[in-house]
Amino acid sequence: MRNLVIIITLISIASIIIEEKLHERYVLYWRIGEVALVGYFVTNSISNIFYKFSYEQFGKNAKAIKALIRIMGSIIIMAVIISYLSQDPLIAASVGTITAIVIGFASQNVLGNAISGLYLAIARPFRIGNRVTVFGNTGTVYDIGLLYTKLITEEGDTILAPNASLISTNVIIRK
Repeated sequence: MRNLVIIITLISIASIIIEEKLHERYVLYWRIGEVALVGYFVTNSISNIFYKFSYEQFGKNAKAIKALIRIMGSIIIMAVIISYLSQDPLIAASVGTITAIVIGFASQNVLGNAISGLYLAIARPFRIGNRVTVFGNTGTVYDIGLLYTKLITEEGDTILAPNASLISTNVIIRK
């Protein structure tokens, strides 16, 4: 956190010095660069802090959540940059909304599986080591990831079950 404050302070000092020497038409681009740099460091710091405090509770899923925070931070940074470039908040909001809709539709299955994976990690209807039957296959749960739950059968085969499907289907927990 201390490093973040130092970096932002250095960028601010550099900005004051450089903006005085830049031509007016380049100041906007300098500010866009500042937003990108500060946004990168802030997003990176927030994701690392979340990862450190949530690793014990979420395990491997904490790394995926860290990546999700970085993606959301990047989208916010891009929206701010578009706002700077357009000089009109309405245009920036429109572009951001359209981008969010396109990304939402394109990643609907992935996001559904990720949210279901978080639900499985928190609610724990079954745990690693449980013997379960799902989709007509019986196996032992050996990993509950963000997108898939992995089962290993008695024959040694691996079953990758999408987490969204596990939420919406019957799962039989064997003794």
